[in-house]
Amino acid sequence: MFTLFFRGALLYIVMIVTMRALGKRQLGELEPYELAMTILLADLISSPMESVSTPLLHGLLPVAAMFVVHGIITLASMRWDRFRALASGKPALVINRGVIDRQELDRLCLSLSDLLEGLRGAGFLDPAEVGTAIVEANGAITAFPNGSGRPPKASEQGIDPGYEGLPLSLITGGRVQPGNLGMTGRDRPWLEGLLTARGLAPQQVFLATLDTHGRMTLQLMGGELLRFEAMKEQEVCW
Repeated sequence: MFTLFFRGALLYIVMIVTMRALGKRQLGELEPYELAMTILLADLISSPMESVSTPLLHGLLPVAAMFVVHGIITLASMRWDRFRALASGKPALVINRGVIDRQELDRLCLSLSDLLEGLRGAGFLDPAEVGTAIVEANGAITAFPNGSGRPPKASEQGIDPGYEGLPLSLITGGRVQPGNLGMTGRDRPWLEGLLTARGLAPQQVFLATLDTHGRMTLQLMGGELLRFEAMKEQEVCW
């Protein structure tokens, strides 16, 4: 029984390590060869996991071989565009200037219902609002609105919103995040000073974020929200 437990734990760890080594794409939309790799990988791992009579190497060696082959295909796809087109396919334009290309849908074996479903997933309830739509190599549908339906840009309105970067989470679940705090160029006494001035301690804060305009937003454990200027925008360094 201990042997079965050990084999299951080991193969599970091997599966996680392999998926992580294959990159972030394995956790999102997959290319055809990546999907095949994922399916085969799960099958190879499950066989020695459920049968003690199957040697562990019979599961680990094929996984290692697939990992090497996957690496070769990935490197070749990055180096040669023709090979990438052969292994993964090319993006296909299915809506051009608001007109659906029926022939392209037939070539992709994509029904009109599939296209409408993809457009809804992209945020378009009415296909008449779509100016351009592309079926990407991984099967995802990317859609863009007509020029008349596109929201105006800030630059077109003569507005300069300034730099907008990723807000940093300084406190999560009542715990200070030293890595993110260090990115602000400030230290823990500075953060605790801001909280103390408002009668708070880090343990009372569920989430504290600092945006690139220097504004801090606090959500307390009870659900209350507080917003205030924590630093000048010119002092933002991330």
